[in-house]
Amino acid sequence: MGEGATFADMQRQARMIWVLGIAWMWLLGTPAWGQTSPRLTADEEKALRSAPVSPDAPDTAVWVYTGKLDVNFAQVFLSNWAAGGQSTLSLITKFDHTWEFDRGPIGWDSEMHGAFGLLHRPEESVLLKTDDRFEFASKFGLRATTNGFATLMASFRSQFAPGYALINGMPDRTNRTSNIMAPGYGVMAAGMDYKNADRQLTVFLAPVTYKATWVLDDSLSAAGAFGVTPGERSRHEVGGYLKLGWKTPVVENVDYAVRLDLFSNYLNNPENIDIFSDHTLSMKVNDYMTTTISATIIYDDDVMLQKEEAVVDATGNEIKPAVVGPGLQLREVLSVGFSLKF
Repeated sequence: MGEGATFADMQRQARMIWVLGIAWMWLLGTPAWGQTSPRLTADEEKALRSAPVSPDAPDTAVWVYTGKLDVNFAQVFLSNWAAGGQSTLSLITKFDHTWEFDRGPIGWDSEMHGAFGLLHRPEESVLLKTDDRFEFASKFGLRATTNGFATLMASFRSQFAPGYALINGMPDRTNRTSNIMAPGYGVMAAGMDYKNADRQLTVFLAPVTYKATWVLDDSLSAAGAFGVTPGERSRHEVGGYLKLGWKTPVVENVDYAVRLDLFSNYLNNPENIDIFSDHTLSMKVNDYMTTTISATIIYDDDVMLQKEEAVVDATGNEIKPAVVGPGLQLREVLSVGFSLKF
C-alpha cells in the first residue's frame, strides 16, 4: 500500500481481502466447481439403512443413551366455594437417564434417576413433600454367552431433603422422619446379568451381595431408625440380590415399565425379603406432553412404621400404646405435564 493511501482506501482493501478469503474457503469445501452433492430419495435412504452389514465391518456404535425430563404442575383455586375445600399448588419434577455400552466382550450399563415434588397449601402457608428420591446404579460385565454377562454391580439411593411426621395434616418440624443420607442405601453385588436381544428385559442375579444402610442424622440414628442399632450410623448386611427390569409397549403411544429389586439377608431372617418395586405407565399425548401413572412399593423388615396411633384419655394418660412394626409402603402418582426426551 502506497504512502498516499487514505483510510478509506485501506478499508476497501481490507473488505476485498475478507471477501476473497471467504470465497476461497467456500471453494475448498466444494467437491467440484459447478457440481452439487447428490441427494438420496426416501427409498434409497431406506435401502441403504436396511442393507446387511458384514460381520467383519468395524462397529462404530459405542454408547447408547436415553434421557427424559418430566415437569408436572397442578393448581386448584377456590374462592367462596360453598362445597368447601382448599386451594393448592403442586409441582413434581422427574429426571431419568440411562447409558449403555455393549461392544465385543464388554457390557456396561448405568442409570440415574431423580424425583422431587412439593404441594403448597397457600391458605395455611404449608409446604409438603410429595416425592423425593435420588438413585444411581452401574453394572459392568464380561460376556459369557450371547446375552449373558458375568457382572459386578454397584448402586446408591437416598433423598434430597428432610421429611417430617404429620399432625392433623401439618408437618411437625420437631419430628423429623428422614433426611439426606438418612436413610442412604448402597449395594455392591457380583453375579450374572441377562439381557434379551431387544434389551426390553434384563435380569441380574447375584448370590454374593453387600448392602449398607446409612443413617447420618443424629436424632434418627439415636432412635435406631431404618434398622440401625440405636446410636449407630450404619448397618451392614450380606445376602442375595435379584434386580429385574422390563419395559414394553402396550398399545401405540402407551408404554409400561417395571423395576423389581429383591434382597435377602443370609445372616438374619433370610425369609424376610426386602422389596423395592417401581411401576410406570406412560401415555404420550404429543412430543412434549405425557400422562404418567406411577406406583412405588417398598417392604423392608428393618423399617418400623406406626400402624396405629396411641390411645390416650382426657387427662393425657396412655390407654393403649401405638402399634409399630414393618409394613408395606405404597406411593402412587398420577401426573400430566411437560415431557422432554433427549
